[in-house]
Amino acid sequence: MKTSKLTFRLQEIPDGESNKSVALGDAELDFNDEVSLKKANVEINFYKTDHFVQVKFSVIADLNLVCDRTLEPFVYKTEGSYHIVFEPNPVEESETEEGAIRQIPADDLLINIDKEVRDTILLNLPIRKIHPDLLDSDGKPEKFETQSFGPQPDEEELIDPRWEKLKKLK
Repeated sequence: MKTSKLTFRLQEIPDGESNKSVALGDAELDFNDEVSLKKANVEINFYKTDHFVQVKFSVIADLNLVCDRTLEPFVYKTEGSYHIVFEPNPVEESETEEGAIRQIPADDLLINIDKEVRDTILLNLPIRKIHPDLLDSDGKPEKFETQSFGPQPDEEELIDPRWEKLKKLK
């Protein structure tokens, strides 16, 4: 069984507060075809007691994206944070934008935060992926010129002749 860098054994996490830094390379997190990870740095803060384990992390990632306008590839830098509380007792699992509550799996005592790190990165992606060369100094997309090829139709040519016949039926 292959374990990721973001899987931690409960016994190896010291009691109290502890920190860990994990560097991720390409293909270490599963993304869709439009997004790929170039590199990421995950700073993890653990707080372990007898009753729960709290995991807070922040991630800074460089992603390979493709521009929606020009189809040119570019690197997009994103960052985000999230926290998860793992409890050993049966608990109603819940999730919000800022954090989640999960039950610690009793059979293997492993804590895996792959999904949460991947989702934090994906939720910080822009809806429209626009190459930085097409953005102005404020970070807004510049207006672009539309081009049309061939002869331009006249106003009268745009009106469908069938529509004129329907108007005469009144």
